[in-house]
Amino acid sequence: MIDIHSSPLELQKAITALRVGEGRSVEFMRLKKEIKIFQNSRLECTYKDLLEDQGMRAACRFFLDQLYCTHDVSTRDHQVERVLPKLEKLLPGGAVDTVRKVIYMDYLAELMDDEITLFINEKEFYSDNLLKEKSYIEAFRKQGQFDLRERQILLVREVGESLRKLMRLPFLRPLMKMTRDAAQKANLEDFHDFLSQGLDAFASLEKPTLFFQLIQEREMSILEGIRQGTLSKFP
Repeated sequence: MIDIHSSPLELQKAITALRVGEGRSVEFMRLKKEIKIFQNSRLECTYKDLLEDQGMRAACRFFLDQLYCTHDVSTRDHQVERVLPKLEKLLPGGAVDTVRKVIYMDYLAELMDDEITLFINEKEFYSDNLLKEKSYIEAFRKQGQFDLRERQILLVREVGESLRKLMRLPFLRPLMKMTRDAAQKANLEDFHDFLSQGLDAFASLEKPTLFFQLIQEREMSILEGIRQGTLSKFP
């Protein structure tokens, strides 16, 4: 049973299995990819103001480009699996817990994408953008991912605050810069870039409390609108 208490390596292997699509058809994986693109576009629109804010842009882009992304991250996934056993031994407990939360958040996103794909009306989803949005909202309401989604929304804030605490370790960012060449030689460049971008993004976050509050309030409002049947269009 995979949950937030699973080891980072167990979580990452579960993510890889979902992304590879073990037992899924080509059509299923194609639709899942389109759903990811739709979700990413929705987030871009919902958080347009944060993306235009100098003090929040980098953190917002990290979520969109690295965590809720649409590009192939299989190379990074394999690199993460390779390096996690060593990281768990080398990093302090608090840092390992942060890594676990980040990977668990990624797992929840992948799991929910997989489950909602089963409920999407493929014909409607590919018709036009209005039907695509309607089809997605109806599928979410029928599928009933509310508990998982709520957990994921709350986890965004937890992860963000944990990353902010990590930034207080004076050696961390210089260490990332020093180990870049070593990461390239060890074929761990994608994983290294992921960590570096995350640390840099949250180091530049000028109003972290406001940033996570805005995300939590908006996503909870959207979730409740879907639950109550009052949301027909994403903000």
